[in-house]
Amino acid sequence: MASQSLSSQSSSEERRLLHYTLKIMDRDAAKKFFCDVLGMHMLRHEEMDSGCKAKCNGDFESPWSKTMVGYGNEDSNFAFELNYNYEVKGYEMGNDFHSLTIKSKQAVANAKSILNANSIQKYGNNNEGYIVNSPDGHKVILLNEDVDRDDDPVVRLSLNVSNLDRSINYYTNFLKMKTVDKTNDRVLLYYGYEKLANTPTNEKTAAGFKLTNQCKLELVDIHKPIHRGTGYGRIAFSCPTDDIPKIEEMMKDNKQGSIIIPEMKLGGLLDTKVTVVILGDPDEHEICFVGEENYIKACKTDDGASKKFAKALADTSEYPIDERHYDIGEDEKTKKQENDK
Repeated sequence: MASQSLSSQSSSEERRLLHYTLKIMDRDAAKKFFCDVLGMHMLRHEEMDSGCKAKCNGDFESPWSKTMVGYGNEDSNFAFELNYNYEVKGYEMGNDFHSLTIKSKQAVANAKSILNANSIQKYGNNNEGYIVNSPDGHKVILLNEDVDRDDDPVVRLSLNVSNLDRSINYYTNFLKMKTVDKTNDRVLLYYGYEKLANTPTNEKTAAGFKLTNQCKLELVDIHKPIHRGTGYGRIAFSCPTDDIPKIEEMMKDNKQGSIIIPEMKLGGLLDTKVTVVILGDPDEHEICFVGEENYIKACKTDDGASKKFAKALADTSEYPIDERHYDIGEDEKTKKQENDK
């Protein structure tokens, strides 16, 4: 059954790495780091009055907010989902996250002008780049070079693993990712297409997600158990919605990983409900596969995101929840609006 489910799924050229979730403690500080220092844009902001059914905000039931940041629209660029839980006073950070790698001369210049010199560490040789840390301690490698005009500056998301061979088997044989580079301690994986001379630069999935030269996933073997704490993140991949039940069925017989949350639908508005399944890899890194057909509608950039974000920061009430914040979301008010239709 598992082999039949795998063979009937979409290929690696029909999937994409979409975003990575980070839990943050100070939204204003996070905004200054990701937008002012790294040079990303605020793409979407939502406020939720209770925990996400798919535990997008972690294992918490508190009101929370989600802020998407990136260098461009999510259909063409990698993004970070910055999750803020109102009632959480702190997180235990584990050893699961390694780093994010960005190619941007402007980000390097911003870091030098905005950050304290003591918080910037040289990376590599011959002015190759610098290492900075987010307010929550996530390492970012800034390479002192630029990508081509239409490419995403985010080139690599790196996560730690305890057994590289086991993880390679999981990601390549079960999740159908391709290998572009491998050493004894690291492997670089990707969906879509490498940017080569004979590769179309405008290649997209059926729903419209750009596939060429996207952010790659690097797995780094630290040769010890992965401890994820409570501040862990989550990878999100797109795939055709028809793949979701097939992926879940395949993983039922897979002893290397787990199904954290079975197939379900998320989102308050009927035409943007997305189908997801949440997996755990051999080290319990969380992996969300989301059906692309509706997600590409749900992830459209909101020109009012910055104003919504600023409004939430300015609201000092205990639970700054307002119906006007919602476009999609797993909140009672949005679900009520849907039921009233």
